[in-house]
Amino acid sequence: MATELTMPQMGYDMQEGTVVRWLKSEGSPVQMGEAVAEIETDKAVVEFESYGEGVLLKILVAEGTTVPVGEVIALVGAESEAPVAPTPDEPAQPEEAEEQAEAPVSAAIPLEAPAQPVSTNGGVAAQDVAPRAEPEGRLFATPAARKIAEEQDIDLRQIEGTGPGGRITKEDVLGFADQPVEVVAEAPEPLTPVETAPEPPVVAETPEPEPTPEPAVPASPPAPVAEVEDEEGLIPFSRMRQQIARVTVRSKSEKPHFYVTTDIDMTQAMTLRSQINQSLTDEGVRVTVNDLIVKACVLTLKKYPKFNGFYQENGIKMNDAINIGVAIAIEEGLIVPALLDCGDKSLKELAAASKDLAERSASGTLSNQEYAGGTFAISNLGMFGVSSFIAIIQPPQTAVLAVGAVAKRPVVGDDDQITVAQIMTTTISGDHRIVDGAEGAQFVNEVKRLLENPLSMLV
Repeated sequence: MATELTMPQMGYDMQEGTVVRWLKSEGSPVQMGEAVAEIETDKAVVEFESYGEGVLLKILVAEGTTVPVGEVIALVGAESEAPVAPTPDEPAQPEEAEEQAEAPVSAAIPLEAPAQPVSTNGGVAAQDVAPRAEPEGRLFATPAARKIAEEQDIDLRQIEGTGPGGRITKEDVLGFADQPVEVVAEAPEPLTPVETAPEPPVVAETPEPEPTPEPAVPASPPAPVAEVEDEEGLIPFSRMRQQIARVTVRSKSEKPHFYVTTDIDMTQAMTLRSQINQSLTDEGVRVTVNDLIVKACVLTLKKYPKFNGFYQENGIKMNDAINIGVAIAIEEGLIVPALLDCGDKSLKELAAASKDLAERSASGTLSNQEYAGGTFAISNLGMFGVSSFIAIIQPPQTAVLAVGAVAKRPVVGDDDQITVAQIMTTTISGDHRIVDGAEGAQFVNEVKRLLENPLSMLV
């Protein structure tokens, strides 16, 4: 019997998702766990892996279509089951699905045909169905690019993507916006000579001060903000900001947070990190401060596994795998993708995995498990010069470690002598339903012990 592939819930409180593009065409063989589509959530574009195997019998949702979580988007099964796959109520669907399935191979075609916009209004002829139903899926743009294009009323089909696989990036949209906006900016300037016309006082004050600032407006934040304001002066929330709002409110409403803070002397850790990076120069691997923190947290979670569990009504669900979520700030907001199966990874392996995760977060190629599979999280604002802060727990997780910058500070030693050390402030946010303040203190003190004696993490 055919397996129904449904829109997955990739993240806490996710309600709907958009099929960005199909990676498989109808009739293509599909293995269990193989990526068959790219799905856009409120925060990222992630690969959707099949939980059935056989062949892709039927694509039921067109690229660019947003559907609720749980809705069937495709059928996978034995080739002999193909006759049951078609749906009779939409005769044009098979041709449309075939066109969609070929999108990964011919993703650049819509970009080369800017004359197609007309079909988005008409959509009567059969050949107009695909461009009308799936322009955004075909164009394969990042969420940031789509958001800016929508705010500035730019047709993405006019832009050539420079990202991986022809993906349209934020920079592509901003670069395109510079040209048309300059034309708009020059339009008022020719009116300057009209200062002698009936409206000299009004026109004279506007064009003369603005020739310099106007061209810079498209690349600066104020321009899009001004364009999306409604008649009441409000700026509507983006989909991602709505998701962040739902998750954080629900987290603070459901999870009784508590916080424990401690300072960690990172002097030895920073010295060891420098030595490690020198030895790894030829391998192209570089260990960051955050990699050291991840390693310390992995070892601490093994000692205090409740911080790696989830709250359920009847008890604590213990997770065998340690998946460390790393908070990453992207243009649209905050995401917390996870480094999977960190339990047995070496510091070098964690460094390589962290770099890869950050790159794929930026390009929007995270897997479902990476996007939603975190069991513990680290939020590091040290690169922004923040000394300390507290973080909100990412449901359904139990805890998150907030990390500030490593900075030189005077400290008093056991001999009462004042020395300069490299200090980092950390704060654990815990779910009081699962762990208590004393356990939180034990957790951060173990992280502290490991980072202040970094060699212990390498043996």
